[in-house]
Amino acid sequence: MQTGRSRYVFLLPWALRPGSGVNAVVIGLAAAMREHYDPVFVNTGWDAPATGQLWLKLPVPAPGLRNVLGFIGRLSPNLVRLRRVTRGAVAVNPHFVGLELLPLVLLRRLRLSPKLILSVHGADLAEAVSSSGWRRAVFAWMLSSADLVVACSHALAAQVRLFSPRARVVAVWNAVRARPEPPPPRPIEARYVICVAHFVEKKAHDVLLRAFQLVAKERADLRLVLIGGEGPERQAIMSLIDSLGLTGKVDVMVSVSHGDTWRWISHAECLVLPSRDEPFGIVLLEAAQARTPVVATRVGGVPEFVGDKVHGLLCEPDRADEIAQAVLTTLSHHTTTEERVRSFHEHVQAFTWQRAFARYRSKAELP
Repeated sequence: MQTGRSRYVFLLPWALRPGSGVNAVVIGLAAAMREHYDPVFVNTGWDAPATGQLWLKLPVPAPGLRNVLGFIGRLSPNLVRLRRVTRGAVAVNPHFVGLELLPLVLLRRLRLSPKLILSVHGADLAEAVSSSGWRRAVFAWMLSSADLVVACSHALAAQVRLFSPRARVVAVWNAVRARPEPPPPRPIEARYVICVAHFVEKKAHDVLLRAFQLVAKERADLRLVLIGGEGPERQAIMSLIDSLGLTGKVDVMVSVSHGDTWRWISHAECLVLPSRDEPFGIVLLEAAQARTPVVATRVGGVPEFVGDKVHGLLCEPDRADEIAQAVLTTLSHHTTTEERVRSFHEHVQAFTWQRAFARYRSKAELP
């Protein structure tokens, strides 16, 4: 159906579905822009997209003569397909920047595509920084070729500038949507603290488990709930649970729906984010909206929007003893905990997707 609004094209290397992290960002921005633009979702990965999304499979250039020749052979057809998908749009905005976007950047350099906004979220930049040789050079060139690079925090923006000094970078904080009250029913009767994070090394589940071992000595009735997407560390986490004697006290859940995750967060005694690195930490906004106390590490973008002892308790990374003490303090000092919860809940009301997209629109100079 024609609406008269310009199209705004999102690209993702996976099927867009409701959830947290990058998916929540894209869905939130799309909802915020509908007064001005029609969002179009394009899956550039190799798994089938969700209903209503376009599918444009883009290969990633890789070492090896066969891979290079294959990428070159598909380059012209992919340029044509990208041109067709983006023609007439007000902007094209990939989220999660990978080398598969090289044809799109080439189109923009030739002025055959609309304004290019590259949104980085952390893991994509980490891949670029860890690369070398021609891959590193191409990543840097892509970032410098965009009309705008959006990072989800000032800390991540600084990393982008260090990696690609010529890139035009701005920080746009993530947001959170309002939730209905009262919260949904409790998932379990037992009291628990929760961590919602992918099972990857930087999320530091190992540190959290050691911290919980200390907490459990004083709070024997307390459980720990770990919810996350499947990741390479999950089996190591399960083994550590056994070796620390925490079997039966820790629940590990994978690929929980966003609605059920919200229910678990809403009734937790405390949400803990023990990351070694955290570009933003959108789950902390979710906890604030749910009026759940938070304990987090003082890394990346977290201290930009979480005031220590104002909105939550912040700890140094890789310090299980500090995290344990912060959790125990949160559970024991009810008055000050409630003050922080109230302050954080009020604070996050300004973190709207409308405000985030207004900054996208202003910085990219969109009509």
